[in-house]
Amino acid sequence: MNQEDLLNKWHSEKPIYEAWGQFIALNISLSLEKLGKNPKSFFKIPVQERLKEDSSLIDKAFVRKTYNNPYDDVEDKVGLRFIVLLIDDVKTIMDIITTHDSWTAIHARDYEKEKEEKPLLFAYQSMHFILRPKKEIDFNSHIIPSHIPCEVQIRTLLQHAHAELTHDAIYKSPNKIKPNVNRTVSKCMALIETTDDFFCEATKALKAGPVTEFKIIERLDSYFLKKIGLHSSYEKSSLIIFDTFENFITEDLVDNIDMLLDRKPFLINKIQDKYFIFKIYQQSVILFAYWLIDTKKRRTQEDWPLDRKILELLATDLSISLDN
Repeated sequence: MNQEDLLNKWHSEKPIYEAWGQFIALNISLSLEKLGKNPKSFFKIPVQERLKEDSSLIDKAFVRKTYNNPYDDVEDKVGLRFIVLLIDDVKTIMDIITTHDSWTAIHARDYEKEKEEKPLLFAYQSMHFILRPKKEIDFNSHIIPSHIPCEVQIRTLLQHAHAELTHDAIYKSPNKIKPNVNRTVSKCMALIETTDDFFCEATKALKAGPVTEFKIIERLDSYFLKKIGLHSSYEKSSLIIFDTFENFITEDLVDNIDMLLDRKPFLINKIQDKYFIFKIYQQSVILFAYWLIDTKKRRTQEDWPLDRKILELLATDLSISLDN
């Protein structure tokens, strides 16, 4: 295959490769949603499939590399890059990629070779996988054959910054890299790795506490759906209430709330009637707030972190006066 033949084939198959990248991005996002994560906030840079430029494809297929089959052996004609915050988030995407039913995933061979040849530059960069469909896929009016590859990279933000510097400014530099530059890059890698570890530790510490330990949010959401018959949402105001009254959260909190609703079943109708009127009624934390007002009225009034009118509204629902 010569260069002209390769480009003609590439131009005819570009839409198929583009559809394959879109299919992967969509399914990874759907898998994240099943884990209760919002892809828009989970990914720190919007995910967009990238098709290889003609000149770059020709350069890699005929100049930079030696391939038996220049067209098929170039595995990154379409690529996806997932940029996340933490190393733990990288592991989450890796788990999705390596266990998904729609494709096979193997480590990119060119990337593995580059790591061996230039360990200084590639020792602490993104995970690279090549994904191929397990069988033909019909997606966006295109039939995607099982041999079509897509390169997927997974990086933290810090890894992304490091990779952009070393790959573009150093790896592609036309000049010989001086030893002091290599030493600086090595120090950067060590600092990034340490910082990533610190970020993970800090995140775990922030999530520690009774709300996480006793799975209060998940249990309250489930209980809200069961008793109210409506889905709840989790907003920043929920976090503020949980954080303010964390000392009152115990493992039997949901059981205590259940006893409150047994005593005051009219609260169910209150929530249902105001669900589409006031945002607080769409959040399962309202059940915790009811319990606080009912059992710890004075402390709740003293520490209430939101608008006083919300507290008065909830107290009225309970038929409780805040004046005495």
